[in-house]
Amino acid sequence: MIVLVVVGMTALRQSYDGGLSGVQFTESAGLAGLLAEGVSPTLVLSPLAGPGFDAVTIAQTLQAAGYRGVYYATTRPLPDPDMVKREVARVAPDVIFDLLLPQDMARLMRSARG
Repeated sequence: MIVLVVVGMTALRQSYDGGLSGVQFTESAGLAGLLAEGVSPTLVLSPLAGPGFDAVTIAQTLQAAGYRGVYYATTRPLPDPDMVKREVARVAPDVIFDLLLPQDMARLMRSARG
């Protein structure tokens, strides 16, 4: 299992860098190149927005690269999360997308550690 984490998730990187096998970090600008090199993640994680990117641009990059896996964007509670989900589905219909709240992220990382 390869988990690809888009940089911008500094706290996650500091907490787990080197602590989880199969976790790879990348900057948003390097995502397309990494996928073109043949990296085939099972799961992609990113913040909802970061320096120079948001979930829509990440989803577009994943769609263009032929990614057909799961992509989660971490966020605090939003007033209309379904609006974000609809926009991502519009630009990346083949990507399985959802939002992760902080408590969901903690649960995900605990399960990844085993």
